[in-house]
Amino acid sequence: MTYDDRHDDRGRRASWGIAVACLGMTMSFLTITATVSSLTAIQADLGLSSVQLVQVSSAYPLALAALVLSAGTLGDVLGRRTVLQAGSLVLALGAVLTSTADSAAAVVAGELVMGAGAALVVPTSLSLVAATFSDPARRASAVGVWAACSGVGLAVGPLSAGLLLAAFGWHAVFLVDVAVALVVLLAAPAVLPDTRVPGRVLDVPGTLAATVAVAALVVAVVQVGAAGAPGAVGPAAVAVLALAAFVVVERRSRHPVVELALLRSRTVATALVVATVALFAFTGIALVLVLDLQRVHGVEGLGTGWRMLSLMGPYVVVSALAARVVRRTGVRPVLVAGLLITAAGALLARATGPQTSFALTWPGYLLVGVGLGLLVAPTTAAALAGLDAARTGMAGAALTTVRQLGAALGGSVLGTVVTTASAAGLRRSGDPTAAFAGAVDDALLVAAVVLLATAALPLLLLRTPRTAPAEALGLVPEGTP
Repeated sequence: MTYDDRHDDRGRRASWGIAVACLGMTMSFLTITATVSSLTAIQADLGLSSVQLVQVSSAYPLALAALVLSAGTLGDVLGRRTVLQAGSLVLALGAVLTSTADSAAAVVAGELVMGAGAALVVPTSLSLVAATFSDPARRASAVGVWAACSGVGLAVGPLSAGLLLAAFGWHAVFLVDVAVALVVLLAAPAVLPDTRVPGRVLDVPGTLAATVAVAALVVAVVQVGAAGAPGAVGPAAVAVLALAAFVVVERRSRHPVVELALLRSRTVATALVVATVALFAFTGIALVLVLDLQRVHGVEGLGTGWRMLSLMGPYVVVSALAARVVRRTGVRPVLVAGLLITAAGALLARATGPQTSFALTWPGYLLVGVGLGLLVAPTTAAALAGLDAARTGMAGAALTTVRQLGAALGGSVLGTVVTTASAAGLRRSGDPTAAFAGAVDDALLVAAVVLLATAALPLLLLRTPRTAPAEALGLVPEGTP
């Protein structure tokens, strides 16, 4: 075999490896929108209350957010491919549990298991993709593809759910995860290296503190809708204490889950905040819009999937192109534009009423997809800028943690807004459709306000594009014109 043959073989193996890792990423995000699209059917079949509906939609991102930080370290210690395969298997088992569930508690349990599996898949898939190339430009392109695959999963979720809901019912929706997980599980050994980070040790106290803090925060938000503000006091106090314990432990640990020094970088800190808000908006707005289509406009499952493509499709396309935009302008204007465009889309979607045709509604969906597409790849590249392979898993896990925390909070906060506002509106008007439509408007307004407030961060904390070009973020090699 000649050198060129060996080089081509390594290139093909790397490409297939990226494809398998990205398939795991796609599967993890497909579950989010597939679950959201199935909520109405699950509620009708199992008789879920509004609070139980929020619990079902929050369970998967809750488990993912709570466990993903330790999962990145587990990949470094045990082998990233091994952990990717283990996560795929756990996710498949959770999907089987969910698909056979006959109660709200069983659905929540299955979603929690799926979230635990996804927590193992997402950070290790990013580490595997990022470690494939040492050249910053090729690395950023690969990370951009990985980030875009989250959009592919989010776009495919409503369509697959709609088809399966129409043909078989909601139980079949989760079997897609089983099929995809088995492909990742079986294909990974052939194309992915089982890389480790020598000397990396799992920080058990830090991991436990972080897990408790994230889980308690999300539970506190859900409790606001279930029992009002007093019911959230206990979980919120636990979250604060666990966060304080995490900071103390990490400062003293020889092998921290996250090096707190990473957070001292204004670029990394801004990227983490924007990533949190982006997934808060994405998951929360997607949940609200799906419920609006189904509850207010009477759209069935497959029709919902097709309409959501006007949001998911632009997201996928723009995510794939966002790195090129950053190379020309720098990261700051891209992040600001993404946040403002997403807020504009939420406000535009809010401006429509129950009788408005989708022909007049879709521009709001389009703007949300475009805006969010401008946020995912640049925040990923910024968070990983200048890091060696040993710290990529740590930073990737931190990034994924804040994203999934945002996803969990998006569904919980905006879902709680919808449930509480619709109940209040129903008491006032007695018209359930009008009450729910008003609640959707309130939730979209909350999302827009959060996005607009966050847009100030990159303006204040990041340097100008001229003094902080894309090279500084690792998006292109040093000296590239």
